[in-house]
Amino acid sequence: MSIRKRYFFALAAAVITLLVLPGSAIAAPTVTQVTTGLDSPRGIAFFNGRLVVAQAGHGGSDCFNAPGVPFPICVGASSSITWVNTSNGAKTPLVSGLFSVSLGPEGTIGVSGLSARGEQLFAQIGSTAREAPPNIAIAQAEAGQLLSVRANGAWTKVAPVGTVDFDYTTQFPEPNPAVCGQCNGTQEHDANPYGVLASDEGVYVADAGANTLDRIGDGGKVRILLRDGWRDPNPNNFPSDSVPTCVAQTEDGLIIGELSGRVLKVHDGGFTVINNPLFTHITGCTTDHNGNVYFVNMFGRGAPFTPPPASMFFIGNVVQYNADSGKASVLVPGLQFPNMDTIGPDGNLYVTVGSICGATPDPMCNGATGGVIKVTLPHQNQG
Repeated sequence: MSIRKRYFFALAAAVITLLVLPGSAIAAPTVTQVTTGLDSPRGIAFFNGRLVVAQAGHGGSDCFNAPGVPFPICVGASSSITWVNTSNGAKTPLVSGLFSVSLGPEGTIGVSGLSARGEQLFAQIGSTAREAPPNIAIAQAEAGQLLSVRANGAWTKVAPVGTVDFDYTTQFPEPNPAVCGQCNGTQEHDANPYGVLASDEGVYVADAGANTLDRIGDGGKVRILLRDGWRDPNPNNFPSDSVPTCVAQTEDGLIIGELSGRVLKVHDGGFTVINNPLFTHITGCTTDHNGNVYFVNMFGRGAPFTPPPASMFFIGNVVQYNADSGKASVLVPGLQFPNMDTIGPDGNLYVTVGSICGATPDPMCNGATGGVIKVTLPHQNQG
């Protein structure tokens, strides 16, 4: 496995303080806890009218060492997709025993994005089989795979997105700090397919490792629509490149959120960048029917490797952005490791939180576990 900054789920090896991020904010909505006790929750969707959550899990006991990595990488079948009852928080397995890899202080990767369309739930498993030893069967079989899941828990593979994207990146020279670590045109040979959007045109996947937007069509054919080759000229910033994490549909087309804080408006095989200081480190995005996009910033401003007050970096939020007016406001501040979001049948916003936290109280998470919150929306156009 490639151990790099883009695997961003356990960067908080420091004391977390619950601070409120600065910036404009709208009237505080009602926030309620839906459920707790989830194991690194990531993707979230409504499928057949019911809430489902992806749990990345905690790796497993099949460990190996990678060159230059000072800790073991451990693989297992601890990732899952779970039904959650929004009335009482009860959890029921939909699919269990999926690929999960623990990357030590770099965090855990398993099932990431979820998106439902009709009778199918599409689930993207992160990482790529290209970076796993050939003798670890579950990694070779499931890492980087896009799955189609039925309501009875039956699932099939749709496409090896991680493999296709990894192979695509090998055409680019890798960054060489001895020459130019952030040279334009460089790209790590890597893949970590993450955010998913199912649509009439196919299934879109944002790959946080390959820096690509893919579309998976009939027969599981993977087409790479674009690559964001942006690199930060400051090598001390986080992340050092674009890291696409989510894709959402607006009336004007697709919009992509990135861990770098860049937001891309996709058009004609290319994109334009939407800049806003409230976009910091995006891991999730979704839209409502009023022209609003809800971006989840897993982290706040700053870099994780600088002295305090950089602890504010570890406090995330949800930003409401109106695609028509361009207005953005902090909707929910002070969240601990939020990750992805979705609009429910009730018109409210559901967000996974504690996304690096386990199913039992975790000291790294101030004793919290992974969970889901509901944000009651005013059901009107912000712009």
